[in-house]
Amino acid sequence: MSHRSVQITRFLLALVLFSGILTATSQAAKLTAEQRKELASIKRNLGKAATLIRQKKYDEAKTLTDEEEAKLDKLALDAMIPETDPVIFSTKRLIDARRTLLEKAMGGGGGTPGANKGISFESQIAPILNEKCSNCHGAQRASANLNLNTFADMRKGGRTGLLLVPGNPRASLLALKLIAPDNQRMPKNAPALEQNQIELIAKWIQEGARFDGEKETDPIGASAKAKKNPVKVEMATGNEKVSFMNDVAPWMLDFCMRCHSGNNPASGFSVMTFEDILRGGDTGEVIVPGKPDDSRLWQLVGLQDPIKMPQGQALLKRKNANDLKTWIEEGAKFDGKNAKGNLREMVPTEDEKRMAELATLSPEKFADMRRETLEPTWKRALNNEKPELLETDDFIFYGNVGSDRLKQISGWAETQADSLRKLFNEKQKPLWRGKLAVYVIKDRFGYSEFNQTNEDRRVDPATTWHSKVTPTSLEAYLVLQDVGDEASLDSPGLQTNVVAGLTNAAIQRGEGDVPMWLSRGLGMLLAANGSSGQKYFESLRQEALNAAPKVTRPEQLVAEGTFSPSETTAVGFTLVEFLINNGGAQKMALLLKEFKAGTAAPAALQKVYGTNLRALATAYARTLRPGKLN
Repeated sequence: MSHRSVQITRFLLALVLFSGILTATSQAAKLTAEQRKELASIKRNLGKAATLIRQKKYDEAKTLTDEEEAKLDKLALDAMIPETDPVIFSTKRLIDARRTLLEKAMGGGGGTPGANKGISFESQIAPILNEKCSNCHGAQRASANLNLNTFADMRKGGRTGLLLVPGNPRASLLALKLIAPDNQRMPKNAPALEQNQIELIAKWIQEGARFDGEKETDPIGASAKAKKNPVKVEMATGNEKVSFMNDVAPWMLDFCMRCHSGNNPASGFSVMTFEDILRGGDTGEVIVPGKPDDSRLWQLVGLQDPIKMPQGQALLKRKNANDLKTWIEEGAKFDGKNAKGNLREMVPTEDEKRMAELATLSPEKFADMRRETLEPTWKRALNNEKPELLETDDFIFYGNVGSDRLKQISGWAETQADSLRKLFNEKQKPLWRGKLAVYVIKDRFGYSEFNQTNEDRRVDPATTWHSKVTPTSLEAYLVLQDVGDEASLDSPGLQTNVVAGLTNAAIQRGEGDVPMWLSRGLGMLLAANGSSGQKYFESLRQEALNAAPKVTRPEQLVAEGTFSPSETTAVGFTLVEFLINNGGAQKMALLLKEFKAGTAAPAALQKVYGTNLRALATAYARTLRPGKLN
């Protein structure tokens, strides 16, 4: 990558990364002449489908529409154009119009009184998923990063990509996995779904994968369950001695949710919502308002000898049990905002309480807390090495490299901090809450000891820096080995590592995880600008090429653990470079936001770049071929 192209990349990133100002533009110019002809042919054939419908040749019309949609999906995939592109989107709308016309002609909808409203997700699809899929893909266990607890979770998909393509079951993993061969079929290690269940799910997707519940964030099937077995919620007056939200819900969620949550809770009893608690389980109601002795929940928690619930009851305090009894005596009233809502989202966890506590600290108090961690952290690893301290607006430097070296590093760091403020469109100082601690260690032995003692890991020989910033900023530090200033094939020099490390630490701020390949890769790409270590960056490309054979399945390219730390940096550097060169800075900003929002890598890449991971990985691999590294 030339010096000029890196400058252009950085300039583009500075304009849009995290700015939230994203411009939607058509990518149709990427289509070849042949692909344009194909697109025109698809539109013509969709016109023929309308004629077939008028001629009441419904089966032929449906087949033709399905074929043209498959062609459009392949065209978009080959051209790496997202479904949101105006050209693709307008053609998709045309396909949807043909399906609606076909459904009306066959008497299957269109708002006609008495017409078939289609398959209900809540009452017909959700029960199948709850029974067959929730054990592996539920709230407590999300195999392959796929969670089927709520419809919102389903939309996100999992490690292997998006689960649903509305209107197209042949492109939807939910349908494809049910009929996959051998050990690829789901449910795994269990009998296949019955043919009528598979057909029901496929037809639901064909109809548009419509959600007919109350809220997509509610557990799937919750609205149908509520209609079938309604409960009466009494609201608290404010005069009660015990608050459900403050005194009962916190411990109930901590102790009971492991077994009594998700789509298939133990004994049919769920504590996910207040209405679920009142509704009870397989044996009926577990709470009789005003009568604790008649309430099965109180019997299990407070009366039986030995106490049966919760499992590991020694952790439950007597006050918790007494609060439960008093709350039932006072009428089991609700003092929250939404009795149908997810209690876990309304009741703060201990970590969330800690976050709230930290949020009240002033910048000065937070910085004091950071300073208090420096000495004990250092002494755990390097008790015999006396460090020096240097503090600036953004950083607290702590290291054994000498005061002059610390001053030099602090100059590089403050310059980069100013660049990051422009990059992220932020003005505040410090950039990290409580400032960023920067540990600088003079030799390899010390750096290895720091990792072994404080991180409990053996560091890869090629790794000479790492950062850690937790969502609360309770921990926020960068650790650097002083590798000297001379660049080589094995090292770009300390200044480049400072720039890359600080960029990585900036990306880590706030909620949500960004994969290491992306955070380190973007940091190294930005650090390449103006660096004297261009030979080092060329060596990263070669290392990425050498690591490529480890990828035997597309998802391994972006999965944690496929590559060693040094290989992750090399693959990340080349992959981020490839993504920016092909999608621009705007899509890179979107990708970062998707990861921060918790979207799995395959789904995030497919959503942002409009192509599946296999096609993207193949295109990236071509750039690693010998002779194409520049």
